[in-house]
Amino acid sequence: MTTLGPPPTLLNATTILSLTSTLALLVLANLLARRLLPSHIYRDSVQKYTFIWLAFDALTHFILEGSFLYQSFPRPRTVNSSRGAFAALWQEYARADIRWGTSDSTVVSIELITVLMAGPLCVYIMDLMRKGDQSWRYWSTAEIYGGMMTFFPEWITGSPSLNTSHPLYTYVYLLFFNGLWVVIPLYLMYDSYLHIVRALHSNSASKKR
Repeated sequence: MTTLGPPPTLLNATTILSLTSTLALLVLANLLARRLLPSHIYRDSVQKYTFIWLAFDALTHFILEGSFLYQSFPRPRTVNSSRGAFAALWQEYARADIRWGTSDSTVVSIELITVLMAGPLCVYIMDLMRKGDQSWRYWSTAEIYGGMMTFFPEWITGSPSLNTSHPLYTYVYLLFFNGLWVVIPLYLMYDSYLHIVRALHSNSASKKR
């Protein structure tokens, strides 16, 4: 494991900025759900919270990860050589995973797909949900692939870029912020499975009548 500099305090200016920006995106996602979803869909807790997640997901891709791409691509630009609030945010995260500060080619490639494809896909699914189209349930697996390709190559090689010397790095930056994009899509996959099973049972029952 790589160790970068002295251990941080749990609440420094940059961590507060990071957590506040994340909370602000979540609040905005909730406001979008209230504004865009018809009332009968908003009252369905699964659909409401799925919409909020997709809105939060899209905003994160476009704003936060978009800023990472702006500072990292094309080379020789890097987060570590950039300045400004977003640069400080990513420099702080790079203390836990140094690849994000150095324009690692795998990470940049994943983020290009995430920002240019996953973000618009979230917006498309949100529009389907707003119209009452249930096919959105089957689009929930893409985010897991990004997480796998971000961390599996690292784990296979012994995690040389990950710094787990402090709980802030391990449990907040690496586990919590990345785990969201695994746990929630897995739940949506399970919900999609239940929806498919119910549809098949309903279709089977209707044929027997």
